[in-house]
Amino acid sequence: MRYIEERGRTAEEALQRALEKTGIPPEEAVYEVVRDGLSGGFALVRLYTEIPELDTIEQVVTEFMEKLGAKAEIEVMPKRTKYYVNIRTRRMDSALIGRGGKTLDALDYLLNLLIKRKVPDITVEIDVSGYKERKRQFLINKARAIARRVRETGREMRMDPLTVRESRLVRNALKKEKGIRTYTVGRGDEKVLVIAPATDQSSSASGGSSSD
Repeated sequence: MRYIEERGRTAEEALQRALEKTGIPPEEAVYEVVRDGLSGGFALVRLYTEIPELDTIEQVVTEFMEKLGAKAEIEVMPKRTKYYVNIRTRRMDSALIGRGGKTLDALDYLLNLLIKRKVPDITVEIDVSGYKERKRQFLINKARAIARRVRETGREMRMDPLTVRESRLVRNALKKEKGIRTYTVGRGDEKVLVIAPATDQSSSASGGSSSD
């Protein structure tokens, strides 16, 4: 995998500089915003110039979808520790996602097995029509809203049951929230994340969290 990184005042400016340097057309660009520059400092964009793994991933996913009898648009994007694959179909999105995303979890597991047979050292996250991304953003927004409510009322509040991965996502999103702390109650699948007012000792620090 090869790439170049460029800085700019904004992500758009950094990307434009990278495109001009490589001569890659905008419509063919595969890039990652490493720093958006919105919180101060410079923006940093990583533009990929050669990614042989992309073709392999796209081929495996496309062949799998064809065997299901589905015409699909496959988007593959490199991220820091994995590849994000978003599948869009005309009629099968709901069926591929399943109730609560359970079918999508199974699809993710199966396609990772197939892809690792050809490229053993990569991890792929399978998504359908951006379902996982929307769910992640929903959970983050909900957790931040609950954190504001906790600060206003001084009373702790519980979130709906979360998976271990979702709980970690929420706790990471709340690390910079002041005046709150998080902890979990229960065991196994019954664990519930609690957002509570910070204790006197931690009130001046960012929101803490307990481990799962």
